[in-house]
Amino acid sequence: MTVSSTTNSALDNISSSYVSSTSEESNETLGREEFLTLLVAQLENQDPLNPQEGTDFTAQLAEYSQLEQLMNLNETIETLSTSMQDDSSGDATQYIGKEVTGYIDSMDVSDGSVTAGFYNLNAAADIIVDIYDANGNKVDRMYEGQKSSGGQLIAWDGNDANGDAVADGQYTYVVMADYGEGYEQVTTSVTGTVDGVTYNNGTPYLVVQGVLVSLDDLTSVTDIDSDTKINSIMDYLGQSVKTTAPIVLVEDGDVSGEDLSFEMESEEAVIVRVYDAYDELVNEIGIDAEDVQEGINTVHWNGVDSNGTAVNDGLYYYTVQTASGDYANTDISGEISSIRKVNDTQYLVFKDSGRLVSLSNINEIY
Repeated sequence: MTVSSTTNSALDNISSSYVSSTSEESNETLGREEFLTLLVAQLENQDPLNPQEGTDFTAQLAEYSQLEQLMNLNETIETLSTSMQDDSSGDATQYIGKEVTGYIDSMDVSDGSVTAGFYNLNAAADIIVDIYDANGNKVDRMYEGQKSSGGQLIAWDGNDANGDAVADGQYTYVVMADYGEGYEQVTTSVTGTVDGVTYNNGTPYLVVQGVLVSLDDLTSVTDIDSDTKINSIMDYLGQSVKTTAPIVLVEDGDVSGEDLSFEMESEEAVIVRVYDAYDELVNEIGIDAEDVQEGINTVHWNGVDSNGTAVNDGLYYYTVQTASGDYANTDISGEISSIRKVNDTQYLVFKDSGRLVSLSNINEIY
């Protein structure tokens, strides 16, 4: 019995030491604690007339030692992972000046302030935006109405469908577009030059076309060729660009530039709709099928609304919808000849057509 007493005393010391250690490391996983508890219980309750072989005890202690090493290795890997993430965050500035494409489908709400969402349209379409909380519950639906082709920002007020302010957090959105054949989901991605880096709760985000893109959501990164790299708006002068969202300027009652142009794949009737900068319909111009040809067509707009009243000076855009419900191509490309400032915003002016284009709606530089 003396041996048994000595053994239990030693085990008590081990158990006491382990309990002290685990009380200081309350965040350890249960696997380690359960293993040693079972080992101690096994030794304390062994038959003193038939004690456990020393080799068995040594083997179990070795297993515990291996478990301890594995747990420590796991902690080391987690530390290295965190360190690598920190290093990655520190390198976010390397993206400045590069062209990136990133998938975005969320907006952050903080103290009543809401970050902007973004989507891109291949053609003009009617838009609905559904917004969801972190649990997947729909909190609001925005009827955006008719939007022109090109990049579009989502300006949500941070209120739910009842008009109540939502809680701070991240909200996802789904954009549905009707191009004339029913609503379909739009892939929400943004492509453009990285203008800067901003941080939210210690996480870096790239600033692309005025929206924030997480490094984890990047799908492509491209070094801009030095021959076409644009450092300022002045560098666009003399360059040839393409846009899917040309802008019509009305100044002193006159419509600047050439007649409105569009490209058709077949001869069919169309309706040309003119919208103001607030996406309000200004005028509709119907064209019969016999007056439409395959290829490039033009239509004259004299700067009046549907009542024949002259519109206010400002910026306008147009869409062309066919009788079959599709939208005609209104892309414009050509050389940039000058820069115009309208409402404190600078726009590029196409040399031949006189149309304007915003920097965010440039699709190609060549």
